[in-house]
Amino acid sequence: MINLLSNIKIFLKNEFFRLKNRKIIDQTIKIKSMKKDKNVILLATGKSLSKIDLKKINNLKSKNYEIFSLGGFLATDVSQNVDIDYYLLSDERTIFPDKFDLEKKQNDINIKTIEVIKKKKIKLFLPTETWGKHNFKDNEIFYFNNNPDNKTKNITDITKYFGYGSISGLKSLSVCRYLGYKKIYFIGLDNNHWNNIKVNHENEIFQVHRHFYDDDGVYRKNFNVKSISNLLRRSSGVFEGFEKFKKFDIINLDPDSLIDCFSKTHQLDVYK
Repeated sequence: MINLLSNIKIFLKNEFFRLKNRKIIDQTIKIKSMKKDKNVILLATGKSLSKIDLKKINNLKSKNYEIFSLGGFLATDVSQNVDIDYYLLSDERTIFPDKFDLEKKQNDINIKTIEVIKKKKIKLFLPTETWGKHNFKDNEIFYFNNNPDNKTKNITDITKYFGYGSISGLKSLSVCRYLGYKKIYFIGLDNNHWNNIKVNHENEIFQVHRHFYDDDGVYRKNFNVKSISNLLRRSSGVFEGFEKFKKFDIINLDPDSLIDCFSKTHQLDVYK
């Protein structure tokens, strides 16, 4: 009975979202499963991305591959070696950086990313709640439901509530599945930020940023967690989120990755 009520509640929430946003998500609905004849390389921003030769990645485009990315990748010099087909931004800090009091380096990365997306007119996935508020006026935009709900099992229909934590990497996998790619290869979804923790005499938690473009080694206070157990629980939840995708044809290009639910066996020549 409880499961039935939960299913009804999720159904009603999805229907209400669809009715409320029917015009906004119309283009998103039209592109569902349109990439069935292609493969995709998903480039995230973890340290493991440094293992990849991005020129080799870009050469795969001539072999029926497309390239999907997210976060601050486009703000880096190495991004000039690849032509991105689709990009995802889901965190408001990356879409409206001027509204947040961010560390200067992070703010500069967000602003540069926005500038490149606009300049190259890259096709973009954004949350529905950003409609009418952002400055991507000349980009083709596909809006998605950016709302998690732990009662749903949905992980592939981006017009509905999703059943994992609000992590951009997982949302990107959902988008790639929604587009229907035959096979998804990813690199840079490391989820290893939890293994560089320090705690001071006041029990404040500090961590080093773990993006591939971070090289200062500075430990910064983590304001988003209340305790080590809270941090590890969140990290565990991300691993569990990845595990929900293990039934799909997804390849992890990082041979040393801590994400152990996807095959790491492939024939692609992509490493340095």
